[in-house]
Amino acid sequence: MPQLMLPDPRFRSPTAVGGKADVRDDNVYSSVVLCHGGAGQAKIFANPIGQNIPQLAGAGIAGTAVHHVTYSEISTNLSKAGELGSAIGDAAIRSIGITIEQSYMIPTTGAYQTYGATPREAQEISSKVFFQFRVASKPMITGPAWAFPALGGITGGVSTDVNNSQASLVTNGGLNGGRRLKLPIMIARTDTLEGVVGVGGSAALSFAVQAGVGQETMLTVMFTANVQGDVR
Repeated sequence: MPQLMLPDPRFRSPTAVGGKADVRDDNVYSSVVLCHGGAGQAKIFANPIGQNIPQLAGAGIAGTAVHHVTYSEISTNLSKAGELGSAIGDAAIRSIGITIEQSYMIPTTGAYQTYGATPREAQEISSKVFFQFRVASKPMITGPAWAFPALGGITGGVSTDVNNSQASLVTNGGLNGGRRLKLPIMIARTDTLEGVVGVGGSAALSFAVQAGVGQETMLTVMFTANVQGDVR
């Protein structure tokens, strides 16, 4: 008979119902904003909702899109810095996916929106960006961004003629469903989480817009997890 693997809930809140837990299928996620010239590394899962989203950007470049500035429900579900806390509970990570925010073409001009990735940005990120996840400072998994297929996002095709008329067939979803883990990564609610998104070596991101907002693009790392929470 299959068994559900979850961390030992010994650090349950004293205000929760004793000896009881609820189990659910949930997401754990955090984001970073990448811009032209971005280099080095940024930490995610370190800041909760309401705090600033980290950015990797070149000199004189910064993303300004409202949803790129401060963490909200579209960019993280942590309510405690660096921990799952009692708001989420103990988790067993089953899969990891990285979604690159997508841009879209403005029909009247044929230009792309100033935020999100065009094919150029998606290629740069796939070629140069890596992700590492640590629990209590111990590396648990590391790989290039392309090793963690998106759990969702806009998929399909768009065609444009000389008059900028568009026809499209798109859907919200990916084909690969993330990097599925044969052995789940266990995270207790009090463990320190640390995600590292970095540009490899001495490289820098070369995006289509190379001034101002630098074609700012949000990259979101999402875990699907079995979560054991408190009963209240």
